Amino acid sequence: MFYLSRLLNKNKKYIFILILLILIIIFLSIFVKKSLIMLNTSLNSLVNKEIYTHQGNNVVINTYYTTGQLKFKLTAYCIQHFSNQKITWFKHPDVTAFNEKNTPIWKITANQARLDHGKILHLHGHVHMNNLIDSAYFQSIKTNQAIINLITQDIIADKKVIIHGRYFYSVGMKMHANLHTQTIKLIDSTQTYYEIQHIR
Repeated sequence: MFYLSRLLNKNKKYIFILILLILIIIFLSIFVKKSLIMLNTSLNSLVNKEIYTHQGNNVVINTYYTTGQLKFKLTAYCIQHFSNQKITWFKHPDVTAFNEKNTPIWKITANQARLDHGKILHLHGHVHMNNLIDSAYFQSIKTNQAIINLITQDIIADKKVIIHGRYFYSVGMKMHANLHTQTIKLIDSTQTYYEIQHIR
């Protein structure tokens, strides 16, 4: 009887160890399967992610009027060109716009910009446009996003815009402007504040 109870206890240990091994195998198979699925997903995302075809640092790009004069000078800390999408990304772009007399008239900076094949420049993050003509009525434009047509020099902004001018500043939610003609039109919820000059 004593021998039989020892045998039963021994068998219980073996059964317990066997069950434990089966549970470990099941757990490992589930873990490996999940790991393979995650690895496959990450590999697919890497394959599908667009990779730039050209990259450069401290790059200068010039565009010209049909008459040959400089129209825009664009410098950037870093550029990445994507041939498949026909777009170029710029980090910390700095754009200078010139008139037909080769005089710089606007300086434009942003955190980053995207240039597409249609010569449209999309500016993103802390977009500042400073007028380089001292006598100009409009002195600066600030917004967070703007689109510049490099051919027509038209600017469209659909975010909040702040314009500083001589003795005034205006705030609007949208803007249509043109760098060449120096015209600006604010749209939606426009407010203008004037600085009163004292006559002595």
